[in-house]
Amino acid sequence: MKPCSIATVLWLITLPCHATITGVVVDDLSNLPVADARVRLQATTGAPFVTAADGQFNLDNIPAGPVVVTAVPSYDSSRAINYITGAVNASDGDVVEIRLTPLPTGDASPYDPGSAEQCATCHFDQFSEWQQSRHSGAADNVWVRDLFSGDGTPGGDAGFVYTDTHDPGETGFCATCHGPIEDAQDPGNVMFNNFQTAAGQDGVTCLACHQMAEVNDNTSALHHLGNTEYRFPDQGETALWVWGPLDDISNSAMRSSHQPGFSDSRFCAACHEYNNPDTGAPGQTTYSEWLASPFAQPGPEFASCQDCHMPAAAQPGPISTLGGQPIRPAEQRRAHDFVGTTSGSLQDAIALELDASDDGGELLVNAVVSNQGSGHAFPTGVSIRNAVLHVQASVDGQTLPLLSGDVIPFYGSSASSNEPDDLAGQPGRGFARVLEGRINGSGPVVRPVLFIDAENVWSDTRIAAGAEDVSAYRFDTSMLPPNSQVEVTATLLYRRAWRDLAVTKGWTQTPGGDPVQSVVAQQNVNVAAGGTLPEIPGVPVLDMRGMLLLMFAVVLSALFWRRRQSPPG
Repeated sequence: MKPCSIATVLWLITLPCHATITGVVVDDLSNLPVADARVRLQATTGAPFVTAADGQFNLDNIPAGPVVVTAVPSYDSSRAINYITGAVNASDGDVVEIRLTPLPTGDASPYDPGSAEQCATCHFDQFSEWQQSRHSGAADNVWVRDLFSGDGTPGGDAGFVYTDTHDPGETGFCATCHGPIEDAQDPGNVMFNNFQTAAGQDGVTCLACHQMAEVNDNTSALHHLGNTEYRFPDQGETALWVWGPLDDISNSAMRSSHQPGFSDSRFCAACHEYNNPDTGAPGQTTYSEWLASPFAQPGPEFASCQDCHMPAAAQPGPISTLGGQPIRPAEQRRAHDFVGTTSGSLQDAIALELDASDDGGELLVNAVVSNQGSGHAFPTGVSIRNAVLHVQASVDGQTLPLLSGDVIPFYGSSASSNEPDDLAGQPGRGFARVLEGRINGSGPVVRPVLFIDAENVWSDTRIAAGAEDVSAYRFDTSMLPPNSQVEVTATLLYRRAWRDLAVTKGWTQTPGGDPVQSVVAQQNVNVAAGGTLPEIPGVPVLDMRGMLLLMFAVVLSALFWRRRQSPPG
């Protein structure tokens, strides 16, 4: 240990001894006091003691027995010197000095951090959860591979393939978020089908987050092309320099810095908020959707992205499988499986209401889709995700004609199929952001396109967080007998890819094994409706089939009568 400065020694000698732990935080190289250091008892919650320019601190309410006292200033790229967390063992009444190691200012290049399995040695629980997440499959996502180079699935070379339609060497920036640790060392220039490192092949691996030192407010920029700062310190084993949301991590192997942004929704904007860098057309806007949501407002209903997608553990415990680790409160132990749009989560977040009434020869149907349970638009994320609301009214299996109301847009069907799931033109609504543009910046404007070719937003009918979509439909019941039983059904379908894209590529399930299409909600109501003819006592009321047969009989009779009236020859 380096000798203390004379001023530090004199200050320590003059401190009174009482039921607290007092001390000073100093730079291990210069022996100068460190300001803005967050000092606390390890594995506690609540606000830390923050040092002033003299580096001194005073902690009260110390429990009996030995404790660990930690200190570190939060990482800030504008600071001249940043530090890793320092710690000392102490007991009630001790006077201590906490020495902080400065972060190296240089970064290793090139740098291969190895595979995620190395992290499993000490963090097996988090590693096991991560393995189940789509983050772990980001670099070998077969849908992205089909769209990029056409070789992800057996039919992936059909339809749009980026490398076939764009200039040689253009990356499309897929690897920027799908293999960020490798791409960060050569921003924007790594091909998605050509990862060279184990970390690149691991996708959004452990260090893809924990070596992300800072996320700035330039959220429209694409990850490390302007939105984030990665650090790969060039002293010792680079993979051991990490950042995280806890300010009290002390370990002889890991070199941990505190980054409070890990608990902020803006941290997720690194990959879940960006625009086309040339045209400004939106790619993903999940973060800004959250900012505009009720969940972003301070108060008891506040919920960050992490609160929903990385919920706290059910009980206290360690965050490492190594022995001797402190038992942490449940709120400091976060899930790492990053659950997103499962059927269950959609059904919890999105609601569907349906009502119908007879209106004298017309059936009035109202449908309400509400997005009250998610902190972003429905749907959110990449633009190929969409949803459709399909509304039907029928009698004995025969659909009634639509008189007025919306119909499902073109993307509800595939141009190359004619199957029950092709719903374009049928009564209902579509919920999607449709981007349009020219492929590789030339030729005719087409829609929909991926964000990399997007020049404009053609339409955006997604439902904002906390909002609802109301639609009304009128069906013709004038030809029905009075009091006919009409069955009305509304089905809300979530589609993880455009219908035409899925059919063209032959996709039947997502890379994670989920169905391409799932039912979010379905509602049914039965309504007595029909024409305005009065009922005649003793005369049976015909159903739809009977009416059709009667009309057919009338037409045949008229034809027969005309033939009888025609002169011979």
